[in-house]
Order: sequence, then structure tokens, then C-alpha cells
Amino acid sequence: MAVKRLVLDVLKTNELSIIQLSRDLTAVKGVGGVDIVVKEVDRKVEKIRITLVGKDLHFDKIKEVVESSGAVIHSVDQVSAGKIIV
Repeated sequence: MAVKRLVLDVLKTNELSIIQLSRDLTAVKGVGGVDIVVKEVDRKVEKIRITLVGKDLHFDKIKEVVESSGAVIHSVDQVSAGKIIV
């Protein structure tokens, strides 16, 4: 069954733009939309929450984009799948 919503807790450097990261993630096949919220700001890093929605999200491809940007997925906080999202 296809994953339709994925919520990630991510740690990134302050230099990485959430605007560019959202563009990169939106370009991944199957991703219909991306929402990024900055949760905490430190001197050198930021903790962000990334929510992705789409008809068929592929975690491995998404993880590759996040990690190639220099960020690290801390945890997968929510996954929604099925014909109807609860």
C-alpha cells in the first residue's frame, strides 16, 4: 500500500535553506506537497519538521534528498497509508 503522508523530524545546519529543501523534495516523484516548520533554532543547527503528502511517497528517495542536502533524519514521527487517510 502506498504511503500518502510522512512526517519527519530533521536536524539541519543553519546554512541550508528550507525554501531550497522544499523545492528539492517537491521534485521527488510521488511527492505532491511539502510543509517545513522550524521547531528549534540553535547557533549552528535547526530542528525542523517536514510533512510530505502525495499519492505514493518513497521513503528511500526522500531520505536521499534530505541527506544529500546535508540534513539528517532524526526520526519518522508519522506515516499515513491506505485508500483513506485517517
